[in-house]
Amino acid sequence: MDIFDVAVIGAGPAGSMAAKYAAKAGACTILLEEHAAAGWPVQCAGLLGEQAMAESELSQGSHILRGMMGASVFSPGGQRMDFKAKSCKAWVVDRRLFDQALLGRAVQEGANLRLRAAVRQIRREKGTSVLTLGGGQEIYAKIVISAEGVSALLARRAGIAPPQMILSGAQVQVPFAVEDAEKVEVHLGAAPGLFAWVIPLDERTARIGLCARDQGCEHLRAFLKTDVIKKRLQGSPVALNVGGLPLGPPAATAVEGLLAVGDAAGQVKPTSGGGIYPGLVAAKIAGGVTAAAAMEGDFSAKRLMEYDRLWRAALGRELEIGMRANRMLGKMSDAELDELVGYLAGKPRLIKAIEEHGDIDRPSRLMGRMLRHLDWDAIRLARLLGYALG
Repeated sequence: MDIFDVAVIGAGPAGSMAAKYAAKAGACTILLEEHAAAGWPVQCAGLLGEQAMAESELSQGSHILRGMMGASVFSPGGQRMDFKAKSCKAWVVDRRLFDQALLGRAVQEGANLRLRAAVRQIRREKGTSVLTLGGGQEIYAKIVISAEGVSALLARRAGIAPPQMILSGAQVQVPFAVEDAEKVEVHLGAAPGLFAWVIPLDERTARIGLCARDQGCEHLRAFLKTDVIKKRLQGSPVALNVGGLPLGPPAATAVEGLLAVGDAAGQVKPTSGGGIYPGLVAAKIAGGVTAAAAMEGDFSAKRLMEYDRLWRAALGRELEIGMRANRMLGKMSDAELDELVGYLAGKPRLIKAIEEHGDIDRPSRLMGRMLRHLDWDAIRLARLLGYALG
């Protein structure tokens, strides 16, 4: 009976990176993907910041469609804030090609790949995990990394709790009169839970989507009918992507013989809904910890909780600040959002700070710089802090 040191479930970005780093550390690693190819189904807006691109360890390639240099932020009542840097701050990617490129690097590093390998059940036998595939075949591994995505059924059965909340996301690709092909649009108040976005692919095509507390498709359908969007539509949608967005990691992301990474662990930025950057950071830690633990022969929850401590040291503060910001925006009325955007738009030095230091992967750093340029009165500041702290 062959026993792998590490079995990774799911060949999305986090799963492929975890497999790459486990194999790189010397572990005999298998990567199990339920679909016939990586990058399917697409459940992501496909906008990556500078740090996410760096963490991917991929060179420039066909997976990069175009660069983004700024954004236009709209309030419900039409207040608007614009900023645009002198260089690219984010990139629009083809998620299928991006995922496949990451998978290729994992295989090159020595990870074994099995496609059409849906894992139906995991059981522990004498310190070993037995993974039962859809066809009944069994895979044996010392440690399992769940990179299943937002549902993470196997991780939940193993004892890892779900995230604090799961938003409903929906996005279409549609012919569209793009205002500036180098700027993303952010529409606050378009749906309860997060915001809506317009991501240009070129001057006449865009990805339009949003995340809401529930019924993402219904909220998107309503958003497409708003005046600011409807008058710019130039045809029917040519593609639709839907999916869940997990926010707020559980108290623990490791149990005996198994740990969770990426969406399965709720490692998603609450400010933007992006999961690629935190997922890749945590995946590298997961690969290294599981490889070391497997070769030590220690698969206990105590040993694997090293992963939990390390990824929280790297990302925990950022995600917590993001949850506070998310709560704050979620509690603000349309009038208050109008006031906020209008106030920020009237601060030239603040706009310059955003253009110079904007970072969608580490927004807390920008928040710190922005505070220097604010002169909120005590009542307004107290109200915002009350929203943020819940």
